[in-house]
Amino acid sequence: MNLCSMTGYGRGRSENRHARASVELRSVNGKGLNTKLRLPHDRLELESKVEAELRKVLERGSVTGQVRVRLMELPVAELDLKVMRGYLKAWRKAEKDLKLKKADPSMSELLALPGAQPSTEELPAITKSVAKAVMAATQEALKALVKSREEEGQQLAKEMQRLIKSLAVSVKKVDKMVPKVRAAQEARLTERVTKALDAIDRAEPIDLARELVVLAERADIQEEIARLDIHLKRLGAKVKAGGPIGRELEFLVQECHREVTTMGNKSSDQNLSELVVAMKMVVQQMKEQLANVE
Repeated sequence: MNLCSMTGYGRGRSENRHARASVELRSVNGKGLNTKLRLPHDRLELESKVEAELRKVLERGSVTGQVRVRLMELPVAELDLKVMRGYLKAWRKAEKDLKLKKADPSMSELLALPGAQPSTEELPAITKSVAKAVMAATQEALKALVKSREEEGQQLAKEMQRLIKSLAVSVKKVDKMVPKVRAAQEARLTERVTKALDAIDRAEPIDLARELVVLAERADIQEEIARLDIHLKRLGAKVKAGGPIGRELEFLVQECHREVTTMGNKSSDQNLSELVVAMKMVVQQMKEQLANVE
């Protein structure tokens, strides 16, 4: 499977004997899968079916959809002349009772009155054809949407692998710096403790070696380096495997951020601190890219 973006667009059309339908789908990033569909007011019963079709394929994203329907043959409107005559009779009576000047109502005024144009029920064959056209157009639009999301996902995957590689290179640099940094830290600690003991005129240090070991362990970042290396390898493998793994990638990047932050907190070396800051920037770039991964 490919890594997919949550951003994409798809359009689909379908036509049969009775109906023509077109569907447009747009998606952007979102924490879960949210859908907002617009259908003709007389076809709202299809909304749940269209949404179910989307949920079969999509895992995450905010999806908006526009469904349009056109009947190939419009039903012939029928007029209820009996109702219209009743309205006209009431009109004449009102004119006489109110002593108004006689004036005929227009046809549009009569047609606007309730019951003048009784609604005719749609034939089951037409309703079925409309549903068939809408669902076929939805499937076509969904296929195009997925393709669009996959194409952008490929670019996201390349960028993620680049960032992972960049961070892995920095981890190796940090690992090489550790012995030198540790030696410098031990020398500084030894000097400080010795000066402190001399200041209070103590002839024999109180287990100086043990204190130095404790302080050195607190500043050691070897565990953080090892865990960060593991996280980066998992990230690379997951990105390569693809699929709807956005949440899992977000978790791993958050763990990378945690390890890098801890390394920065433990470091007292200027060069190492500068490298850690650069690593934090790379992790932040990862977070921004993952905001669009399904």
